[in-house]
This record gives sequence, structure tokens and C-alpha cells, in this order.
Amino acid sequence: MGRIIILGTVVYLLSCFTAVRSQTVVEEVVDKTGKEAPADTATGNNWTFEGQFQLLLNQAYSSNWVGSSDPFIGLSTLDHLRLLYNSSKISWENTLDVDFGMRYIFRPKGSKSTRRDKTSDKIDFNTQVGFRMKKNWYYGALLQASTQLINSWNPEHDTIKTSSFMTPGYITLSLGISYKHTMWSWYISPLAAKMTTKTDPVFYKQEAFGVAANKKTNLFIGAFTRVAFAADIHPKINLNTKLELFYNYLGVYDQMRNMAANFEMTWRFSVTEWLSITLKTAMLYDYNVRFPVYASDGTIVAGITTDHLQFQELFGLTLGYKFKLPKKK
Repeated sequence: MGRIIILGTVVYLLSCFTAVRSQTVVEEVVDKTGKEAPADTATGNNWTFEGQFQLLLNQAYSSNWVGSSDPFIGLSTLDHLRLLYNSSKISWENTLDVDFGMRYIFRPKGSKSTRRDKTSDKIDFNTQVGFRMKKNWYYGALLQASTQLINSWNPEHDTIKTSSFMTPGYITLSLGISYKHTMWSWYISPLAAKMTTKTDPVFYKQEAFGVAANKKTNLFIGAFTRVAFAADIHPKINLNTKLELFYNYLGVYDQMRNMAANFEMTWRFSVTEWLSITLKTAMLYDYNVRFPVYASDGTIVAGITTDHLQFQELFGLTLGYKFKLPKKK
């Protein structure tokens, strides 16, 4: 099953490139009226490349304060890249989002040395090609892939690995229709394949992340939908949010256990051109992503797993840089 998804991914990317290349060649010769295309179209201005790099800073210190915790300094990065091809007939959007953060905890004298913890770790790649049906409606395909960058460890037993790159990894390939507006978009697919990967040898012989023991992948067939909204709701306030739902057709449990949900929301409050305040929240639930249960000595209890609502919140002062090519004249 894993090879089928990988082959489908390669075919998808090749078809996107071929379609866009063909469309570009056509538009270099004629436009919709059959006349010679404008100069800016022929020079490749259908492409837009933009990005945003942000560094979040947060810090805490206390002395002789009842109920206080160890002082720490936190550093996080929120990076976003977007490559868009848009013509009268084809829309091809590619995005890469990286969310990574570390926290350095300073211990009192005489205790353990400074400890380093991850506060966030996610890399998310999306590519979606659409062929215009009418005005804002498109039909096409979407490919998503998400995982983490480095290993994660149990906070109570720092010698126990809990996850790593592509363990788990999530790959979704779907066919559907989409509606695109200036500020929001909606994509719905009645046929989607979602694969969970478990490539780390440490987890191979045990059931983890919804993948059975002695297997590296688990494939689900179902329906997928995504609603996204992004806008400057005030000259100094930006909101970016999305909701993704996947329903597994092959599930044997009740309907809610067949549903996987992912919700993200990011607020940015601008102070200056390069300084802002960022608040990000994320929630993820998937019944098939099972978490191991640990005994008091740190060992995994065999045969027992549990599901959890995963929640993350990030708040901090942000140093940022944005760019967009080509630049507006």
C-alpha cells in the first residue's frame, strides 16, 4: 500500500508540472480571445513566490516566588513559503510550513544541569492543482505530507524515544473540487487515501501511531475536506486559520472514531513592520493515533494504548521578515 501512495504521489507531481508547462506554452501564443498574449503573461508572471520567516521569543524568571517553576528561555520559528501558479484555466499552489521551537530550562545550583525541551516541531507540505470549471470553482487533486524534524523523548524518562522523523508521518492524496475566494477557500474530496508511516526501527516491532506491529504503514480510504481563512481583519491584525476533517470509510468503530480532525489558528498583532505579537493554537484528534501507556519504571505496558486530544498553544514576541516576488509595480 505504501508503494501505491508513493507511486501516486510521483504521478501527481509529474501531471501538475506537465499541465502547468502546457498551459504556459499555450498562453505565450494566444489569450482567451485568440489574440497575441500580453507581454507580462509571456514573461512568466503567472508565478508568485512569497514567504514569511518569524522568530518567537519568550522568557520567564522568578525568585522566592511561591508556586514558581524553573526559569527558562524559549525560541521558536514559524516559517511559511508559498509558490503559486495562477492562470485563466489552472491554479497550482504549493506551501511549506515549518514550526519548530526549543525551551532551555535553567536548574538551581546543586540540581541537574540545564535541560533542553522541544516546545513545537512540525513540517507541513501541501500541493494542490485545480482546473477551473467556472469563476471560483475548480476540480483537481491535493497532496499533503506532514511530520516532525527531530526526535522526541518522554519528558519523565528522557531515554525513551516517543517519535521521530516520519514516525509518525502523514500523507494524504485526494481528488475533489474546491472553491477559492480572496480570503477563504473550501476543498472537498469524496475519495482520499491517507497513509500513516512508522519508519523508525525502534517502533517497528510494536503497535504505534495507528500502525500495527511489524509494519511500516497503515492506509485509510475515506473522504476529506478542508476550510481555510486568511485575511487582515485590521491594518495591524492578521488571522490565519484552517480546519481539516478526514472520515475513514473502512472503519469498524462508531462514526466519531472514524473521524480525524486538525484545527489551527494563528493571530498576528503588528507593532512595527518587523515586530509583532503572535498567538497560535492547534488541536488534533485521531482515534487511530494510539499513545503507549508507561509503567512507573518507564517501560511500556504491553497491549494497552490510549487516544488523546492533542493541544498546543504558542505565544510570544515575534521578529519577522516577509517577501513577495514579483514585487508590485
